[in-house]
Amino acid sequence: MRRRGRRAPAKEVREPSTGFIPHAKRRTLASLVYPEGPPEPGNRAIFPSPVARLLALPAARLCAAVAAALLVVSLLAGALRLLPLLLAPDVPLTLAPVLARGVLGMSLETALFVAPPIAWSLAAARLVDRGEARALFALGVRPWKLLAASWPALAAVALLAGATAAAWGSEAAAPGKLLQDLLLEARRSCEAAPPPAAVPVPLTGISWVCLPGEPPRAVGAAPLGEAMESEARRPIFAARALVLSRDLRSFQASDLSLLVPGDEARGALSVTVGNAVIQGIPPLGRASNLPPLTRALLIAGSSTGLALLAAALVLLRNVRGRVLALGIGLAGPAGALMAFSTLERGARSGAIYGMVPVAGMMGIGIVMMGMRAREALSRRAVTPQ
Repeated sequence: MRRRGRRAPAKEVREPSTGFIPHAKRRTLASLVYPEGPPEPGNRAIFPSPVARLLALPAARLCAAVAAALLVVSLLAGALRLLPLLLAPDVPLTLAPVLARGVLGMSLETALFVAPPIAWSLAAARLVDRGEARALFALGVRPWKLLAASWPALAAVALLAGATAAAWGSEAAAPGKLLQDLLLEARRSCEAAPPPAAVPVPLTGISWVCLPGEPPRAVGAAPLGEAMESEARRPIFAARALVLSRDLRSFQASDLSLLVPGDEARGALSVTVGNAVIQGIPPLGRASNLPPLTRALLIAGSSTGLALLAAALVLLRNVRGRVLALGIGLAGPAGALMAFSTLERGARSGAIYGMVPVAGMMGIGIVMMGMRAREALSRRAVTPQ
């Protein structure tokens, strides 16, 4: 008699097209792609809106979470930079909202620029890790159609990023507006304090001085550049009102008194005028050379394009793991922001800002080249000699 032995356990065989995906899950994905049944042979795959739930909704949630985290980190960094200014002697806390306005605008712009590429890259890697991307490709769904289905979420993020960039761009193109608000708020604080009082204005080197029975006067070192070689003969001005230009290259003063201290060879010089306009002074800060509307289009378009590129590369290259996906998603915004900050400090504007998305793509390309080099080294290490 034949001796019956124990039956060997069944081995799970990897399917070449869809991987280790249960049939129930495959049917679920097929029902999302083809709610009315598979298409007839020769017809292109119909790409309905329910497929957007596979990429768009996770990417949108990740984008909100990443943007919130980046915003918190950026605000904390900005607060640390503002603390020395607010903790200086005689600086009122009423100036904090004006100073925080600049920090909030810059932080929001940065967060909404960096978050979409990271979120779309991580969401695409999640589809790859769970096998859903391979199943969708086996059902006839192209990667570009999967990305195109996420256009509502991308459009919402682009609109929000563009609006934030336009709002901050108006401040960045006119830094004198922020400093003018600081001057006005410091003057109100000086008037509210019991005389005599002195309220310094951060970032300007000017202080409001309030004496009994007299209107407040702004007192500070006259911004005459290198006109006076000796620090001891540096001119001092006092004015009843100051109006800064938007680019900080000139200002108007009412009831202006200018005093140049004397020395052994020269006597003191005093000048008093009712109204004066001083131009050609060294600016306290550099204004952005990019108009707000152009800035909004550049930030929104670059962020959206880098998000689509990062997600497409993750899907096409079958990138697994959050670390690699995070590197791909972060490389683009990092390169773009470096190029943007360099160009914004320069004198040229216009078409040269087209290098911003190019720098982002180069950053992603460098990361992808590093990944390919790592894979080649791994294959060489396991290949028998």
